[in-house]
Amino acid sequence: MTTHFASYSQINTHRACPQRWQYGAIQRLEEDRPEGDAAVELEFGIWWHALRAADSIDRGRKHGSLKQIPETLRTVDDGPEISTAYNETETLAERVLGAAERWWEALPFEVHDVWDKRIGGGLIDRLTYVDEQWHERWAGDLEYEHPLAVEFRWKRELPQLSDPETGEVSDPDTTMVGYVDEIYWDSRRKMVVARDHKTHKSLGTQSSADDMMDSQLQVYSWGASPEVTEWGYGRIKAVAYDRVRMVAPKTPKVTQAGTLSKSVTDYDLRTYVEFAKGPDGQGAPYPGRKKDGSDAGFYTADQSVIENLSDPASQSSWLQRTLTPLNQRIVVGHLRASVDTAFEMRRTRKRVEESGEAGRNLTSRCKWCPFVELCRAELSSGPGGDFDLAAFGLRKK
Repeated sequence: MTTHFASYSQINTHRACPQRWQYGAIQRLEEDRPEGDAAVELEFGIWWHALRAADSIDRGRKHGSLKQIPETLRTVDDGPEISTAYNETETLAERVLGAAERWWEALPFEVHDVWDKRIGGGLIDRLTYVDEQWHERWAGDLEYEHPLAVEFRWKRELPQLSDPETGEVSDPDTTMVGYVDEIYWDSRRKMVVARDHKTHKSLGTQSSADDMMDSQLQVYSWGASPEVTEWGYGRIKAVAYDRVRMVAPKTPKVTQAGTLSKSVTDYDLRTYVEFAKGPDGQGAPYPGRKKDGSDAGFYTADQSVIENLSDPASQSSWLQRTLTPLNQRIVVGHLRASVDTAFEMRRTRKRVEESGEAGRNLTSRCKWCPFVELCRAELSSGPGGDFDLAAFGLRKK
């Protein structure tokens, strides 16, 4: 029996639409992004993951806790791979930032403009700003986090379960694959935790209950557990999500009368404090409402605003962390759903072999699918046509 490999993203894609899955997994098609087109959010996320991986490796070496790290850290498609070998002269995080700066400086100025419009700044400015805020916000937690593995790659066969339609039990023909951003020993809580780093343009309210329904890290903890348990720290007992906002905070404004303007509210504590200092440290100047300028002055930091921006609820608009204990029933529920989808993927492969196409979930969400134009053409004329992929903005992987 042929063993098939499937990632979480493939399983999730198949759940959304089998035809979309077969375009990517079987036909191996992908979007053909025009040269010079800036994928700002994706590229920032990749560099952020590389920086977090480097920081974890640096801390793991300090604690002497590392069990597994990759030989290199991968970055963006046209970026470098960075060796994780120990270097006495600089930290791995410093090497990542240096590589990011060289990559950024080689980009055309028009791409820099796109970054500024999309996230309010360039790669290095945003990367260093968010990194500084991240370290300041979680300094207390980091003291107790001893990294065991970084970008931990795993594979594990899905267990035997009966076909939900026929009741047939067969040997699993699907092996799940994936990697966990970070696995660490929490010395304060005395448990092993699997963590996923995420970047967002905006952050809403996220709770551990919401994360409980996200199957990715739950299933990945199951996949990584056999090897992790062998390290002697026990099994993975919790999953953690670390989220940051990539978009820069706005600069506050002061009215002519010297009060804080309500037209701009999207700023964090650091931005507010720096703004309130003003260019000379005296405060932010305002012109006053009188023509002769006699009521002009300087706006200085308001303690009530500082207290509000220091509140955890306000800070969660920029940085968030959640920790969710693993529950065996929840893991089994997510795992059973993955096995059910694996059976569906098996039927989809058979259908594609016989008819050249898979089932389609035709909904209003189709307009967001990268394969929508090709799908529409094949839906009208039938599969197997001689289509020019470039005309649909696609290419073979």
